[in-house]
Amino acid sequence: MKTNKLIYAFISVMLCLALGISGISAFASENKITDYSSIDKQIAEDIEKYHIPAMAVAVVDKDSVLFENTYGNCENADLPFIIGSMSKSFTAIAIMQLYEQGKIELESPIDEYIDTSKWFEENTDHSRITVKDLLHHTSGITTYQTFGSLKSTEQYGSYEYANANYGLLGLIIEAVSGMSYEQYIEQNIFEPIGMSHSAASLEKSKDNGLIDGYRNYFGIPVAGEPDYPEEIHDGTWTNIPAGYLSSSVSDMEKYLQMYLRGGENIVSSENVDRMFYENVSEGNGSYYGMGWEYMPDLYSKPIIAHAGLVENYTSNMFILPEKGMAVVVLVNMNDYLVGNNLLENIVMPLLGEPRQKLPNLYLILHAVIDVICFVIFFISIHSAVTLKKWRTKTSEKKMFVSDIIRHMILPIILLAIPPIMATPYKVVWLFAKDIMLVIIINAVLLLGVGVYKACFALKK
Repeated sequence: MKTNKLIYAFISVMLCLALGISGISAFASENKITDYSSIDKQIAEDIEKYHIPAMAVAVVDKDSVLFENTYGNCENADLPFIIGSMSKSFTAIAIMQLYEQGKIELESPIDEYIDTSKWFEENTDHSRITVKDLLHHTSGITTYQTFGSLKSTEQYGSYEYANANYGLLGLIIEAVSGMSYEQYIEQNIFEPIGMSHSAASLEKSKDNGLIDGYRNYFGIPVAGEPDYPEEIHDGTWTNIPAGYLSSSVSDMEKYLQMYLRGGENIVSSENVDRMFYENVSEGNGSYYGMGWEYMPDLYSKPIIAHAGLVENYTSNMFILPEKGMAVVVLVNMNDYLVGNNLLENIVMPLLGEPRQKLPNLYLILHAVIDVICFVIFFISIHSAVTLKKWRTKTSEKKMFVSDIIRHMILPIILLAIPPIMATPYKVVWLFAKDIMLVIIINAVLLLGVGVYKACFALKK
């Protein structure tokens, strides 16, 4: 019974954390941001409390930088971070530029621009997918589909977030412009805006001084190389147009000011509005436009935003249209189950929203996860080191029942955690390696010992 309770507790905690139940809700507020010094002090305390290696933060209006600071091991505002899915807004702007030049029609099928047969399964209905469908995530391509086996499902016309949509847009940009995606973004977005610390390749990002990224292992940040994607090929899930541009907080200030100024010479103000407000419902009070989310009621004021997350970086950018302000936050760590869900509370005062007073949830939640993982490891190791003792008790029915629980039920439940979360194993490995290691090591050890015990019992 204790083992079963442990298993259920493990699943409950993992599901709750993964679904963001530990996240912080925003409350309506009419407060205006005036005291950046106190906000700065609070962020510095949070960086230490949540074990964040580095963070860069800025608040801008269309004419000036209202607040800017870097924390932890981010030495200056020019150090680039990988910005994750905030990259999608750059890809969307590139598409809108080509649309303004008459080279792309948003309502046209994508197979007018690229050879879709290379990337989609045979005999699947992908000819109906338009450029706008990709921008809005309404193509019917589902979240974890990979290139070479893409298909437009019955979800067509409804919102479902998928990196493949923006990977296909990247291919369209290359086909229509005659340039590589990297060249196009550099020449048509980075250079005109003056984003000299931004890049669309790992090599250039490192040349610009890319700050080290960290994964979180059982509450301990560990530096490591990003799993930076290669060019799109069969099997690609993550891709550069969807999530692997790099930029510094100083460059992102200029990028957000471009929007606040109505697109300047990058894209027309009319199409900036289309990117924000020509959108589809996500079903949760948010609406997805073209590389941006519109949230009219989730905060005290309407907010336009997009988050970014890769294996060892997280980011967020916000535009407050009624205040004529924008906020960007760059972090060089991915703490998928705990820290990422606490970042919102750090950002709230920058958006003019009240901050919740919370205990140190970082320590509490990681302690809970670590204890559960320790107990699972203890059960696995104990079953292996007590084999000699077990061999003398194989005739006891009570021991046999415990063996079934430990060596059949527990491994099955461990291996079922990613499917229960509707997440492929490779994605769990990418974003939460520590949890995947717990699952793999313990499932293999328990099953291996179970097979040995079964063979021994049969011989006897």
